[in-house]
Amino acid sequence: MVLVVDDESVTRRVVTHALKTINIEVLGAENGTEALQLAQEHTPALALVDINLPDMDGFAVTEQLRQMAHIAEMPVVIFTARNHAGDEETAAEVGAQGFFYKPFSTQELRDMVSQYVNP
Repeated sequence: MVLVVDDESVTRRVVTHALKTINIEVLGAENGTEALQLAQEHTPALALVDINLPDMDGFAVTEQLRQMAHIAEMPVVIFTARNHAGDEETAAEVGAQGFFYKPFSTQELRDMVSQYVNP
């Protein structure tokens, strides 16, 4: 199961559809608060977290996911359409294992997720 945190419903749908083809279930959250609630209730194998969220940024979400004992070791990949200097370094500093730029092809997405999750 992959937790996908993105305020754009189209992105969540694309990710869900792409991962369904390789038998990976997706939990979608449109903001950080919802993502943290879902992470408390489930044990995702991976989180894909957008940087630009309406209530907190993806870096803050990642830091809070890292503090949850049951998923502290879960890989987190930051994914974003923005191109700001230092984002990749900040992602690593808060505990993200990867960084992925949008737009992406569904095959690129499946390949990246498969590095972290075995369906």
